[in-house]
Amino acid sequence: MTVLNETVGMSIILPVAQCDLRLTAWEKGIIGGSIYLGAGAEMFTSGMMFSSYFWGYLADTRGRQLVLKYALFATSFFGAISCLATGFVSLLVLRFLTGFCVAAQASTVYAYLGEFTTPSRRSQMLSFASVWGSVGIVYIPLVSWWILSYDWAFVITDSFEFKPWRLLFIINTLPALLNGIAFCFCPESPKFLVSQGRNEEALEVLKMVGTDTADGYEVQKLRLDPEDAIAREQNGDKSGGLLKSMIQQTIPIVKLPYLVYFIICCVHNIGAFAIYGGLGLWFPDIMNHIFLNTSSMEGTTICTILQQNGSQAIGMELCDDEMETFLYAAISGVISIVQGLVLSIIVGKINPKIMIIFNFTFAGSCGVALQYISNPYAETVLFCLEIVFTGYCVVLCHGYCFDERVWTIKWISSDGCDGTFNDCEL
Repeated sequence: MTVLNETVGMSIILPVAQCDLRLTAWEKGIIGGSIYLGAGAEMFTSGMMFSSYFWGYLADTRGRQLVLKYALFATSFFGAISCLATGFVSLLVLRFLTGFCVAAQASTVYAYLGEFTTPSRRSQMLSFASVWGSVGIVYIPLVSWWILSYDWAFVITDSFEFKPWRLLFIINTLPALLNGIAFCFCPESPKFLVSQGRNEEALEVLKMVGTDTADGYEVQKLRLDPEDAIAREQNGDKSGGLLKSMIQQTIPIVKLPYLVYFIICCVHNIGAFAIYGGLGLWFPDIMNHIFLNTSSMEGTTICTILQQNGSQAIGMELCDDEMETFLYAAISGVISIVQGLVLSIIVGKINPKIMIIFNFTFAGSCGVALQYISNPYAETVLFCLEIVFTGYCVVLCHGYCFDERVWTIKWISSDGCDGTFNDCEL
């Protein structure tokens, strides 16, 4: 939910903030993408891409819970002070830093939850957990609808006014702060503890979360699987410093058979994030463009609308958003919640690979249909379905990776962010 709050939140804030910050369409694309590049698309995107490998390494060597806790606090800090941005450069830097921190949650949380779950239920539990991301897609538009309906402004200096859109930065990052506090009371992953030779601590964690029986907790001793034991021996020598340790952690993923799986996951996530992250980033802005100009857009295909967005700067009139923009963004979140719940129920009965193929095929069909549909409401529905079904492929891919015992996580998120980066200058 924290990740979606930051990405979806920016897609709503940027059209409103463009007047005060004097942003061009190109600059909005750069800023919107910066969160992924800090995690993995242009500056929020940039922050995610460049930091995903780093956070993955820390999660594999220092612990899932530790990384999640501090990354959540850092995300809430940089997300909140983004409200103090006074122009393109300052907002770009702050969103990059936010993306740098939010990348930790984007990947590590799947490993953390997956390592508390039995293999038979792992994909289903990860799928249910992903529904909270969809809750964020509903939360952000509704809160934005409420906050941006006000027209107040506090004059701090001659060149700085605190307006409702600045307050949204703080509200959007509140879940990250609350989650950070919650993780202070959560145990470390028992899988990670065993991989570090801390078997007694892992056993205590399992006793705490295990089902009580009449005879107490029956497991008395833990041991590593042979593959994990070999990996620990190979990575145990840290005398070469950080760089050598990172290389040692990386080598297994570029050897057979994992290399094949890795390449497939990279291609999959690049395609998924190109649609889910790239087009999703522009969804509120495109809806705003359609429904503020309904008469002129009647009978116009989505391609023509996107070409008009790319060839001409969007005027200052978009500072006053119509309610349709928030409503349709929230509807996409509701569709995502329903889809997530339905697929979570059946994911244990159907091979995840089949579900990935179905989701991509359905999303692709919606994308093809958009080329020929000219009704604005039909365009909105197809746009929502394409984004939602593609986004769920990311969750299915992550769950499948864990089921295949690929426990190292540094690569899982960074590979997909390149695709999002390329869409940020739509």
